[in-house]
Amino acid sequence: MAQPMDRAFSLDDVDDLDGLFARRQNAATKATEEGQPERGVAYGSLPGEQLNLFRPAPGTGAKAPVLVFIHGGFWKSLDADLFSFIAPAFAARGILVAVIDYPLMPAARMADVVASCRRSVAWLHANAEGLGGDPERIFVSGNSAGGHLVVELLDAPELAGKVAGGLAISGIYDLEPVTRSFQNDDLQLTAEEVAQFSPLQRELDLHAPLRVTVGGDETGEFLRQSSEMAQKVGAPSMVVPGTNHVTVLLDALAVEGHPLHGFLCEMIDAA
Repeated sequence: MAQPMDRAFSLDDVDDLDGLFARRQNAATKATEEGQPERGVAYGSLPGEQLNLFRPAPGTGAKAPVLVFIHGGFWKSLDADLFSFIAPAFAARGILVAVIDYPLMPAARMADVVASCRRSVAWLHANAEGLGGDPERIFVSGNSAGGHLVVELLDAPELAGKVAGGLAISGIYDLEPVTRSFQNDDLQLTAEEVAQFSPLQRELDLHAPLRVTVGGDETGEFLRQSSEMAQKVGAPSMVVPGTNHVTVLLDALAVEGHPLHGFLCEMIDAA
């Protein structure tokens, strides 16, 4: 039986979805082949606690800023390899890029997912210098479920002073509507998880600046949640015209010269 929020949390309204997925996969494959990342670097001991590391372009200097990217997939699907296409345009600017994996629901619970993502940043902070990165300039970004996790990282007391800023892209900041969609058939979010991990429904104490962005062609629910998240914390925000849940990354964040790419680089350069 259809749930009230099914359409809000689906890609049903995206044109040529199969073609977009193929283009995203091709971009990821190309980025991996040309960027030669260090894949599967463990940042913890649990299954899924690993990351892919893309080094900055040669000659761009030592102690590079570090950009952590957290993929989406409703906390239950996709992986870091598929989002390798994020890295090249940032590595070309002298940024060390870590695209992370994390344990997936429902085998893991939301607390496990959040803890693993926090562990990835703590590991990068501890190891940044040995990797050629600057531990004082670690930035976090992510889309969809990853956008939610960006806020959870900035709100973590144990990461205060270890994260310099974050960009949340088309994130999910109120989990209650998700429980009224088909996505919850797998997630099985509990009332306790909804209360504990909904940034729009609890007090926040962010320890670093947040920027919020969303694709202009996203569903109304994604637009609403992004607008309310930006208003709640007074964050600079951007609606990216003509982009959907896939192209906001593929044709905007990952493209040097695009305003969204610049929106993040501006934060990094100012640090």
